[in-house]
Amino acid sequence: MGHQVINGDGNPAAGKVASLFDFLSLLTRVKFGRRDIDVATLARRQYLFPVAGFIIGAIVSIVAFFLFDLVGNQVDEWLKALGTVLFLYFLTGLIHIEGLADFGDGLMASGTSERKRQAMKDVSLGAAGVFFLIAAFLSLFLLVSKLGGWADSPALMFWADSLPLVWGLILAEISAKLAMITVMTMGPSSHQGMGSAFVLAASPDKLVVGSIIAVLIAFLISGVFCVLVLLGIVAGAIVAFIAKRHFGGVGGDSFGAANEFGRMLTLLAWVVLL
Repeated sequence: MGHQVINGDGNPAAGKVASLFDFLSLLTRVKFGRRDIDVATLARRQYLFPVAGFIIGAIVSIVAFFLFDLVGNQVDEWLKALGTVLFLYFLTGLIHIEGLADFGDGLMASGTSERKRQAMKDVSLGAAGVFFLIAAFLSLFLLVSKLGGWADSPALMFWADSLPLVWGLILAEISAKLAMITVMTMGPSSHQGMGSAFVLAASPDKLVVGSIIAVLIAFLISGVFCVLVLLGIVAGAIVAFIAKRHFGGVGGDSFGAANEFGRMLTLLAWVVLL
């Protein structure tokens, strides 16, 4: 992601509340605030991930609204959906979907947990990783296309049925970050790395607080549909269960897989409900 990471244990600011800009710097390609990221502090404040998800989702939804509502009919719907998805990955980078691909390679590898983890670390992308990448991208593209067809003017009302694409993108991004917290909480770490700091700092209390924050933000956006963000917990639990069974624990690739799966599951539920 192009950001230098430092350990907060030796930093005098490690005991302070982590800046939301640091979360955004960690989760996107954009440099917000200082360049050094205090991982130890962020790990302790991981319950704020849904807030960062809300901001990321809001930025993407603004672009989506511009494409679907303001550009006009001179651009095909599928091009608008493609532009929305490409902007999402331009903003957030490919680290999460790369994690999903590595997760797929490890999952499909044969042998012991150690051999599966080695397959995840392999710099070359296997057939399973390619399949997971294509499936994730196509699913997201189709869901955005479907929701984009229902886009309406924001002047009508500010509840769920007025801007399904905008609200869906925001809810999905909040859910994606809640999925990551769930994986961190379920642990344990499969290996030492930056991800292990988040797993060590995780706790059920942080997951509960993160869930409450996610639901409250979602309620202000979509009313009773706010419960959809809790699908992030479901997605994260599924990924964590698979990771522990096949890899002996969770890691950064599991976080990425949970992020992508949580986003996709929530968007799918949003489409089905609407």
